[in-house]
Amino acid sequence: MKRLVIHIILFSIFTSFIAFAQQDTTIGNKSYIIHTVQPRETLFTISRKYDMELNKLVVSNPEVINGLHIGLKLFIPNHYSVEKHKQKNNELSDINSFNKDKNKISLFRNSKLNKTKADSSMVKVALLLPFYLDLNDSLKAYSNNKSIIYPKSKVALDFYFGFQLGIDSLTKLGYNIDLMLIDITNDSIFNSILESNILDDREYIFGPIYIRQFENLAKFYGYDSKKKLISPLSYMSVKNNYRNVYQSVPLSNIQISALIEYIVNTNKSNELIILGHEKEVELISHTKNKLKSKMSKIDYKVLTLNKNQLSDRQLLKSKLKIDVNNIIIPSNDRSFVSRLLPILGSMEDTLFNLYGLYTWNRFDNLDYNDLVSLNVHLPSLFVKDSSQFYKDFLLNFYNKYFSYPENYAYSAYVQCMYFLSNEFKTILNYKRVINTSFKSNTKFDIYKYDNFERIKVQ
Repeated sequence: MKRLVIHIILFSIFTSFIAFAQQDTTIGNKSYIIHTVQPRETLFTISRKYDMELNKLVVSNPEVINGLHIGLKLFIPNHYSVEKHKQKNNELSDINSFNKDKNKISLFRNSKLNKTKADSSMVKVALLLPFYLDLNDSLKAYSNNKSIIYPKSKVALDFYFGFQLGIDSLTKLGYNIDLMLIDITNDSIFNSILESNILDDREYIFGPIYIRQFENLAKFYGYDSKKKLISPLSYMSVKNNYRNVYQSVPLSNIQISALIEYIVNTNKSNELIILGHEKEVELISHTKNKLKSKMSKIDYKVLTLNKNQLSDRQLLKSKLKIDVNNIIIPSNDRSFVSRLLPILGSMEDTLFNLYGLYTWNRFDNLDYNDLVSLNVHLPSLFVKDSSQFYKDFLLNFYNKYFSYPENYAYSAYVQCMYFLSNEFKTILNYKRVINTSFKSNTKFDIYKYDNFERIKVQ
């Protein structure tokens, strides 16, 4: 029978140690101690109480991946002796001084799994995400709210749920996957992980989600032909040429080229305005160069704004046409975009067709009315659609988690299915970027906002 193996590696700050309540029970001929979570307890302190590996605690109680809350019942395999903990009380006598060492890491591995013979059919995968499990522990230790989650954990949790669903699906298809889950809370901890060489045996590494950390990962393993490094969510690319790096969010240059092809091929306009931020000169330059290759079909002009000019509505209006303006905005700057759109939206006597970048989908401060009135077009990835693939994902997600997924969950599911299987190689398309060695995904759709709906146009 195929196996799904999960290693949980948690990097946490130690917290206080207090008394606990317990009782015994038997489930399926196995004896357990039922531990009721008390105020201020964390995963680490509970694992130390029973002298058990933290990985084993999580495997026996998978719901703790969402954090602890007061009153939660945990099942502790009864062969873990509480007496062993009493012999180790001395190890916790200097907790305060230990808390000062922010870079110290603890690795918890399942001893049985470590002794398992190597399986050549097993695919070894690592998922590196900022769960902030220690902070979730702390929040719930001081609160009776069972649903409270540290805000910065949400993206990681959504991504994990989708990725885990993908692994479940592949396991049913006969794939044998060894998943290592790593909590990345800051740069120093991540660098310690790299130096520990714990990722040496991984064939696929998804994450980290922040480009500065992913850059460090690439420096370690970017030339290892036996590995694939996947940047799952960042729109920024690595700076050096690494043959085994895959970027799931298409480069901004690729998005701009697709938008221009769409404008030209659909005869939307023979005049276009490039409206950019003075700090994003490379994107403006690429847009100009792409348009130059289409000079016979389209004319354009360039408006480059600085911070002060952006707030001058009359200056901006004087540079635009009175009737209809077709504007491509090659910017990933949240502040620039979120300030520009309301100004354009206030020009009620002028019609607009705006073309932006994928990152705008993540800007939660954009007014939906502006997106509609400005007829905004955006490249989009992992959009909910009517395909059977998405319908199956939605149904399986609800059956597993009793809730509906966020976009990050679907993104994770798609990437998991694409990279870890042979059957789903058409859902994404990675191509080597010109003048680089790494590969960027080039498969995405363009959507527009019309009558308060997102409509796929290409």
